[in-house]
Amino acid sequence: MAKIPLKIRMDLRDHWEKEDCPAQKSIAALKDLLGLSVIIQLEPLILWSELQKFYSDQSTFVPCITTVIKAWLDCLTKRLADDANAAWTEQLLEHVNQSGRNLKARVETRPGPQVKTELAKTGATFMIGIPESSPPYKNVSTCFMTEFEKLFTKSSKQTGSAQAQGAEDEDWADVTVPSRTRGQTSDIVSTTMPSLDELPRPEMLFAAQTPYHLIVKVVHNGMVVQGSHQGSLELLTGYLQKYTRDIENVSVKLPILKSELQASHFGYGALFDSLTITPGDSRAGWASINPILILSFIESVLGYSPVASGSSESQWYFKRDVGFKE
Repeated sequence: MAKIPLKIRMDLRDHWEKEDCPAQKSIAALKDLLGLSVIIQLEPLILWSELQKFYSDQSTFVPCITTVIKAWLDCLTKRLADDANAAWTEQLLEHVNQSGRNLKARVETRPGPQVKTELAKTGATFMIGIPESSPPYKNVSTCFMTEFEKLFTKSSKQTGSAQAQGAEDEDWADVTVPSRTRGQTSDIVSTTMPSLDELPRPEMLFAAQTPYHLIVKVVHNGMVVQGSHQGSLELLTGYLQKYTRDIENVSVKLPILKSELQASHFGYGALFDSLTITPGDSRAGWASINPILILSFIESVLGYSPVASGSSESQWYFKRDVGFKE
């Protein structure tokens, strides 16, 4: 098996193993709050083998990884310290008790440009997901706080939905919102106006609300894809990042086109409602892009249908009436 490069081993000593490094201080703070052991399973060699193609500079690898881990620890500590989350805390402790009263988390890679956290399907270990994309990673703390909030609500709300709607819809709405279900046409709408207090925050509302909308626009020096369904934008972004070619004959590895998700101006959590495609090198001119690939992906892979009234030579509008199962 290949060895970890010397620079990375040195950085691990300074940024991970030292008791007074920021990540270890955050581990100690969470441990003091819980009164339990906190175990972070980090396999640097495996992570490096899977992520090294995204790091042109070895010296940024360990600081980026440990910064993500520290953000995860700090977000969890902040949530546990808030008395308003007492019920959530009790559910977390139930899972911790399943693992011998140790809070365990495993650091892994995941597809896409955003960090992620979830409980492993087998056992009570958390997963801390490092994006398979080039750093810096954006909105890390916001993503973790949003995913922590949803952690123990999805299964219980799906169970309630199944009891009310039957087995066919048991995997549907994660939140109680007015939404079309499978089989309904676009002209069947609710006749009751929901109250403001009944509606969840945008990042939760639009995860379940259909129809989904996408607008593709060619703008000056780039393209923008705006959407109401974050999952669709994440899949498109990850696909473009994976298959975009690099600029040839340059000393630093750069993609010809840079695809990045943009955080929404609405809500308080990690809602990404736009994808921007710009030159990978800001010093270079605009690299001509064929929008047909993106339009075909939206129709054939994501299953959106074009809406003729919103189309033009530089703008296309798509809609999907049937929601994806989460």
